[in-house]
Amino acid sequence: MQNDKFMPPEAPTHGYPAQGEPQHGYPQQGYPQQGYPQQGYPPQGYPQPTYPAQNYAPPPQGFNPPPPQHYGPPPQIYVPPPPPLQTLPQATVVVASNQRSKPQSNAVGAAALIFMSGGMNIAWSVGFRSFAYALVPQHTYVAWFIAVIIGAVISFFLTNKVPKKIVLVVSSLLVLIAGITRAATRYNLQAVEACLYLDGIANGLTFAPAMALAGEIAVSYKRGSITASVEHMSYTLGFFIQIVYTESWTEGNAYYYNSFTSDQMHGVLSAIYGLIALIIAALFCIESPVIMLANGHEQQAIEALRRLQQPSVITTETYAQLEEHKRYLAHNKYLSICDSLVRGLPALIRLIILRALCAMSLSTFVYYALVVSMVPNLTVRFYWEFVVFGACRWVGTLITSFCLESVGRKKPTLIGLLVSGGLAYVIAYILKDLPYGPIESIFYLLCVFQLFAGVAFTASSAYLSEAFPLKVKQHYIGFTLIAEMLIYIITTCGKYTKVGHLFFFYYFAGLLLISFGMGILCLPETRRTTLREAQDKFKDMRVRPYF
Repeated sequence: MQNDKFMPPEAPTHGYPAQGEPQHGYPQQGYPQQGYPQQGYPPQGYPQPTYPAQNYAPPPQGFNPPPPQHYGPPPQIYVPPPPPLQTLPQATVVVASNQRSKPQSNAVGAAALIFMSGGMNIAWSVGFRSFAYALVPQHTYVAWFIAVIIGAVISFFLTNKVPKKIVLVVSSLLVLIAGITRAATRYNLQAVEACLYLDGIANGLTFAPAMALAGEIAVSYKRGSITASVEHMSYTLGFFIQIVYTESWTEGNAYYYNSFTSDQMHGVLSAIYGLIALIIAALFCIESPVIMLANGHEQQAIEALRRLQQPSVITTETYAQLEEHKRYLAHNKYLSICDSLVRGLPALIRLIILRALCAMSLSTFVYYALVVSMVPNLTVRFYWEFVVFGACRWVGTLITSFCLESVGRKKPTLIGLLVSGGLAYVIAYILKDLPYGPIESIFYLLCVFQLFAGVAFTASSAYLSEAFPLKVKQHYIGFTLIAEMLIYIITTCGKYTKVGHLFFFYYFAGLLLISFGMGILCLPETRRTTLREAQDKFKDMRVRPYF
């Protein structure tokens, strides 16, 4: 018999029955009771209980009801999927960089064809022409250069007053008329001079507006390649084409008895260039969004930026370019004309030197050196040597044009100046020993010289489009072109002498090497910079890092 005093006291039940005893009014847990369904989910087919909605008075202020208790897993509620998002027209579409920037090249494509006709006339004027014009007056040889200066001066008065599309259309018509006239005449000196003037004026009118337009419509990561391919590569390609058809046309034939001369072929090609340039200018030329913003036409600027990319939709990049153009305008807005002239002088001096050296590298004295290297082989035709000579200059320009956005502007320029200067000195040293010495080696030296000269001066096209303040940009580009044409005129009018030829290459080599040294200190690197940043890098002559 258990002793009750050693039993533990019973726990208070607070009015509830003890654990294990049946609950009053509730079924015992764990056992199904009659009239009560088993706890958990109702069996299949058992009707779901429904409860009528009950209305309660609002709880008293400060009452926080307890969180609802859930017995078992929560019921699954079907949520319909959201409707598909509509494609917005501002969505950014990823395309290849070249295809995306293609409208920017097309906008100045007419200028490239005009410059190709100009390159043909440069080659014609410096000596790559038929023997029928060997004894014409000196004025005929320099007529094209004089006409370019006239066209550049005229363009000063049209700056930002006449749309660039109209300038390109008029210049294309001049090239077309000059080509048709030259193709329709045969050995007519007056007609040739008239055609040279028409083509030269067209090139002078186009140069400054086209270079300014190319720099303002191109994105920062394509500006170098677009400007170089439009200007420098087009000139050298025209130079090369003139050499090819002139030399091949007269090979193995009696030139004076040909029914269709190489000069007429020159006219046919110029007419084709002018016609295609006219179509491109009328259909694809797009005005500068910078000038539109300066005139207060923001919506037109947005539309121009939309057309300058492919696909032609407004994206976030479009508005980013618009904001950068606004900052560029604000950067130049408070500069007076005098301030702009002063700020642009350091860039003008550097670019005049580069373009003057470029003119010397294609001058008549270089042509004389090429002819001198052929003296031991004058009994046979030397067609292929001339073609290789022209091809080397064009290939050097072509390669550099596509590398300006990867290796920059400064490095190719310095490398080209250094190698070209050394080769020019070697050529001068060989010319000193004429008629003795390895004369044939001059040809190979000239070919390598032209290759690196193309490397050296291609970046000057990009520099021209981005170096000058906005208010004097086209004027300073025109001044640079005029200085280049003056060098052509001086070298073309010079008479050939052995001493003069020797001194030309010695001085030329010295200028190239001096420019290399000065370029290390004074030439900036503007790769992938905005127009505003590039302009700031050119505003003075202070020493800049090489890399």
